[in-house]
Amino acid sequence: MRQTIFISICTITILQMATAGTTAPSLSAARNAFAMDTFKEIAVNSNAKNVIYSPASIQACMTLPFFGAEGQTATELRDTLHLGAGDKQSIAQNYGDFIKRVFKSSSDGPQLTMANRIYVQQGLEVKPQFNEIAAKNFQSGVEQVNFANSGPTVKQINSWVEQQTNNKIQNLLSSDAVNAQTSSILVNAIYFKANWTKQFSESSTHKADFSLNSRQKVQVDMMFNDDNYKYAELSNLDAKAIELPYKNSEISMLILLPNKVDGLQELEKKVSAIDLNQITSEMTSKSVELFLPKFKIEFDIDLKQSLQNLGIKTAFSDNADLSGIFTTSVPQKISDVKHKAFIDVNEAGSEAAAATYIKIVPMSLNLNQKTFVADRPFAFWIRSNDAVYFAGHVVSP
Repeated sequence: MRQTIFISICTITILQMATAGTTAPSLSAARNAFAMDTFKEIAVNSNAKNVIYSPASIQACMTLPFFGAEGQTATELRDTLHLGAGDKQSIAQNYGDFIKRVFKSSSDGPQLTMANRIYVQQGLEVKPQFNEIAAKNFQSGVEQVNFANSGPTVKQINSWVEQQTNNKIQNLLSSDAVNAQTSSILVNAIYFKANWTKQFSESSTHKADFSLNSRQKVQVDMMFNDDNYKYAELSNLDAKAIELPYKNSEISMLILLPNKVDGLQELEKKVSAIDLNQITSEMTSKSVELFLPKFKIEFDIDLKQSLQNLGIKTAFSDNADLSGIFTTSVPQKISDVKHKAFIDVNEAGSEAAAATYIKIVPMSLNLNQKTFVADRPFAFWIRSNDAVYFAGHVVSP
C-alpha cells in the first residue's frame, strides 16, 4: 500500500542555569494563526529549498513548557503560541480535548497520531501539577535518564522517536546533543498516513518538465487526475488554489500555485498574513485536470531563532522562569528547539489497484474544465478546520 506519509518531530532541550544570587478564544483560530506565523518565519525564509514542517507539532511541544512557566516567560509563550487569556487549567483541558478528538487512527481513514515524551535527568523531580497536565492532557510520560551518560541516553530517545514515526526519522539526536548540564528533553512526534479520496492512476504518471525558475527546468514524475475538486483563481494572490481531500477524513491538502514561475516567494509573503479559511471559503467545486508532481522531502531546522523572532525571548535567556516544571530551586532555561519532518507524496493507493485503475468519462466537451498544472514551485498545507498539521513548499521535486 503506497500512501501519503507525513512525519514531524519537535524537541526542546532544557538546561540547568548557573545560580546567582478568562475564557480562551477559538483554539482552532489560534492554531491557524500560529501556523501562519511560523510559515512566514520558516517557509518564506527558506525559499531556496524544499520545506516540510508541522505547526501542530511545534505548538504542542512549546505549549508544554508554558504550563511550567511564570512571569514574562509565561506571557511570551502564551502570546506567541496564541494560547488565549484563560487560566492554565482551561487551556490544558481544551488542548487535551483537541488531541483526543483529532489524533487517532481509523481502519478506513487516515492514521493521525501524536505522541509526547518528557525525559528528565535522574535526581530531578517533576512537580505534581505539571506532571498531571502532561499526563492527562498531552498523554506524555516522564522517563528518568542519565544525560551525563550521553550515548545510551541518546540511543534510548532516538529509539522512541523511530517507533513513533514508523522508522522514518532515525538518529534525531547526535551523541553530543545532551550532557551533564541537560535537565530535560521534551519530544513531540506526529505521524500521518492517508489515502487520497480521489486517487491518481499510477499508469497516468509520466515524465514532465518542472520549472525551478525562469531559466532552469528538470524532469519529474508528474501525476495526473481528472475529477471534481475545490478550486479557485485568486487574483489578489496572483495564484490558483486547489484542495485534495483525504479518504474518510476532514483533512485535506491545500495547494497554492503562483501564476508566475518565479512567483512563490511573493505569494508566500502575501498568504502568511491571510487566514487559510478565507481562501477555502472562496473555493468551489470544479471539474479540474490536475497535474501534480510526486515528491519526497526531509527537512530539519533549529527553531530557536525563529521562535525568538516571533516573541519567545525570555525562555531562552538567563531571566527564564520555568519554576513550575521541577521541584528544584535551580533555575532552568530552554537552550534548543529542534524540528525535523518528512513527507512522501505519491499516487496514494494500493499498487495493484492503481495499476489496473481505469476511469471512463463522457466524450462531450466540457467548456468549464479547469487545469491546475503544478509545474513550478508551489506551497501546500495539510489541514482541517481544527488545525494546520503540516505546511511547506516544493521548489524542486
